[in-house]
Amino acid sequence: MNKMIKGILACTIAGIAFGTQWPIAGSALKTIDPYYFTLIRYTIVAVVLALILFSTEGKAGFKMAKKQILPTAVMGTLAFCVYNFLVFAGQKMAGTSGTILASLLMALIPMVSILMVWLIDQKRPSGLTLFFVGTSLLGVILVITKGSFKVIAQDSKLLLPILLMIVSVLAWVLYTIGGSSFKDWSSIKYTTLSCLFGNITSAILIAILTSTHFINVPTMTTIINIKWQIMYMSLIAGVIGVVMWNIGNKILTPQNGSLFMNLVPIVTFIIEILQGYHLSLIELIGALLTISSIILNNVSQRHNYASMIKTTATSTLEMPE
Repeated sequence: MNKMIKGILACTIAGIAFGTQWPIAGSALKTIDPYYFTLIRYTIVAVVLALILFSTEGKAGFKMAKKQILPTAVMGTLAFCVYNFLVFAGQKMAGTSGTILASLLMALIPMVSILMVWLIDQKRPSGLTLFFVGTSLLGVILVITKGSFKVIAQDSKLLLPILLMIVSVLAWVLYTIGGSSFKDWSSIKYTTLSCLFGNITSAILIAILTSTHFINVPTMTTIINIKWQIMYMSLIAGVIGVVMWNIGNKILTPQNGSLFMNLVPIVTFIIEILQGYHLSLIELIGALLTISSIILNNVSQRHNYASMIKTTATSTLEMPE
């Protein structure tokens, strides 16, 4: 198979897997809280990833320097505890609209990353990029408000889930950026070890929440009733989706691979519509505005990068000997 086709196929599979997970998670969250749901899901994911890491890198794959333990634990907590606890909690609170909003915010992660890098590294993006960041955020706002801020004013219950999902996106962005600090690790090692640490944090927090009666231990009947949702979220979205995403981005480069994240809200929208969700014109316009902004920004960045390479090459050729 052509390498480029393999990369496109891998990213497509990942995008579809991620897009399908939100409606599936939505159905599971009707019977189980987001906290135990996250722990059960990522316990399975951690076991599978650990087996993959051991088969590819052996015992050495689990070794780390003492100075790497705390950063790995922090990154794992952000991604596999904070992100998942808050995004699923927000999705459950917001109901059907939460499913769509969660998928749209996931597609928005590359744009939020631009703002975060600007804040951390003081590298100001171009004016055009900031414009596209603004229009993509406007699209999300249109989906949230359905074109009228009265929706938020009339239903104040939406404020908390929206805030939770926004914080979850920031947590995932920090986890993604933090991965660059582990340059000597493979992507599977970073994912596996951070997932293991994240599960430890999740277990501790869940124990506290359970002891204070904020949440209850799900019954075996509840878990059995959502076994297929757990299997999909763990094995398909949690393992196959992530592995395919890593493979695809390695072939296509993250700049090109990130475009396939736009499949996430598209797949989610299609599934929700097929299940009876009425998509308003404003919501459609908002989603298209966000998706098109992400695509146009990607195209713009690629054009600027190509121009920079061409200018550098020309300057090098013209240098006197």
